Amino acid sequence: MSNHPHSAASAAPSLTANIWDERRPLADARLREIISDARVVGVGESAHFVAELNVARASLVEALIRDAGVGSVALEIGRDEAPLVHQWLAGERPEELQALVGPLTAALYGTFLDELRQRLPQDHGIRVLGVDLPNSLSIEPSVAPLAGVLATIDPDASELVQATIELAAQVKGGSAAASATSWLALERDVQDSLTVHLARLRARVDALAAVHRTDEDAHLWREARDLAETAATTDVMLRAMADLFSGTGRVDDTTIREVYVAQRLGDAVHALADGERIAYVAHNNHIQKTPVVFDGVVTAYPAGSLLAGLLGAAYRAIALTHTDEQVPEMAFPASTDVGFRVERVDAAAIGEHSVEAGCGEVLQSAAATIVLWDAGSRTHITSIRSQSATTEVTAATFDVALVFASAATDAAIAALSLD
Repeated sequence: MSNHPHSAASAAPSLTANIWDERRPLADARLREIISDARVVGVGESAHFVAELNVARASLVEALIRDAGVGSVALEIGRDEAPLVHQWLAGERPEELQALVGPLTAALYGTFLDELRQRLPQDHGIRVLGVDLPNSLSIEPSVAPLAGVLATIDPDASELVQATIELAAQVKGGSAAASATSWLALERDVQDSLTVHLARLRARVDALAAVHRTDEDAHLWREARDLAETAATTDVMLRAMADLFSGTGRVDDTTIREVYVAQRLGDAVHALADGERIAYVAHNNHIQKTPVVFDGVVTAYPAGSLLAGLLGAAYRAIALTHTDEQVPEMAFPASTDVGFRVERVDAAAIGEHSVEAGCGEVLQSAAATIVLWDAGSRTHITSIRSQSATTEVTAATFDVALVFASAATDAAIAALSLD
């Protein structure tokens, strides 16, 4: 395949588009230059459950591991699932991935992880970081291990812990949608009691962790603080999602989750060895470096924007999108473990000054295109596809984009009976 630059569409004259070869993901010199000083590389997707994007992300991450010093892969999963995914990726677990983790993680990352495991050598040593809240947005995955830690270091909290466990167990679901529905079904006093118990438990753990920060069990107190913070933040985020699904959500509420993710990634960066990097694999709306804007309304300040503020040029964001006429989309509600089904719907029209329009005619002769631009004012970009809609962006939102001609529904969706 040719790797010579082509002129981009006249709608966006400052963009350049080259054929992107999945077999040589980092062949483009400008792409290599863009990531050369990065400590964290965001690898996105414009829509979940797209086969081409999952395979391409595996190819790109494998190249980042092999040729660019990436030693950790951060995913949109919680600390409860990360050890299981780590063991599976290392070939230490013989089970199918969906048998180890919830159906949502298997749907989001199954094909990507399967492709990555096949590409990596057996002794790859790659770490998997769960930098997000529990994917199910249920509280039990954080409270249960917290109870185990506190049984050792703070037995006096047992009554508070037990009451919190009983309340948290009433929120059930395999996804944010399902858990939010479960939470909405609770009586108001139960909802509020859960929040109060989590706040009380978090405050106690924070206070005692400060007192015991030099003790021999200080590491257990640090773990307890992390778990208590995760449980309390999940509860607040669960309330935000419940408001969203009930039509009373507040603008920017989902930033709660984004700040949590950015803090976890920031902590991981501080622990990196010299020359080591992290690939943060998530939706475009999480990795992007500017606010998420739909129809002129800011809906969140994403983790990527916070990382860009923290790391500057040491954070780079690679968007993945497509020009297909249809795209997989989540249909709510549904009687599945995750509370939705995946349907093919019409994708939003490609905007005149969109990232997708920057491909020009290159996609007529290739399956994928790499679109590059300068972050200066002369580069005029206004939108990129997001799920079946579009979101407003600027030249500063991403550093580079990979654009694909098709967006087939991932085979994992049918295997999980979510279609």
